[in-house]
Amino acid sequence: MNSPARPLFLGLTLVALGCAHVDLNQLGTPDASALLREVDELESHVTQVKGSARVQAQSKQGNGEVGAFIAARAPAEVHLEFLNFFGTPTQVLVSDGRTFGLYQSDKATYLTGPATAAAIARVLPVDLSAEDLVAILLGRTPRLPGAPISIEADPALEAYRLTLVQGDRRQTLWVHAVSRRVLKSVLEGPGGYTLLFEKPLSAGGMPFARRVTFNDANASVVLRWSAEDVDVDSPPDAALFSVHAPPGVRTVEVQGASPGAG
Repeated sequence: MNSPARPLFLGLTLVALGCAHVDLNQLGTPDASALLREVDELESHVTQVKGSARVQAQSKQGNGEVGAFIAARAPAEVHLEFLNFFGTPTQVLVSDGRTFGLYQSDKATYLTGPATAAAIARVLPVDLSAEDLVAILLGRTPRLPGAPISIEADPALEAYRLTLVQGDRRQTLWVHAVSRRVLKSVLEGPGGYTLLFEKPLSAGGMPFARRVTFNDANASVVLRWSAEDVDVDSPPDAALFSVHAPPGVRTVEVQGASPGAG
């Protein structure tokens, strides 16, 4: 984590954690592009995360909740371990952003292939690239490119509401008026989904969302990081992102589109 700007954010911790009321009437509405630059600055301080979590999913394929160990590193490296009642991994997905590997313990099988959204969907009911998934795990909000077209105050959420448009896609962001933390994102149009970033904790002096909710037309996924076991300071072991089959496990090559196309 980059530390020189940390004193600024330490000063915002009480507000960021919801311990102080914000009166938007006493604050001037900022320039929309300048506000997004502040969001980028805040989000850039968390480049890696690892820790324990609970993952709850609801989709047409079924509902369930499992314990997990998760590690992620920008821009697109991710390690997801889903655990059974005894804490033993049942599925382990690893992606370096180019290729993925998925170990399935019940089948003693290791799938490998291009790191497309379809690869992520094998373990999570989401339509996200590895890069976007990593961004969300780091508490960042994948955004449409370009400058926002409008900004409005939202006193109910103590936030500014920003709107971005690209073709037939429209994104609305709610940015906390003081902490500059994104609270909510609604992406409308093809591939649309909603993100909620809630229950911030001070991880390494930074406001980090302990609860992240993803909703789209087909599924809902809730990630709850452990308050005691989440680390945004120490780099994860590089071996966590190494895509290779465990010894003695049958390997199956999965065909798919090139990275970024899925």
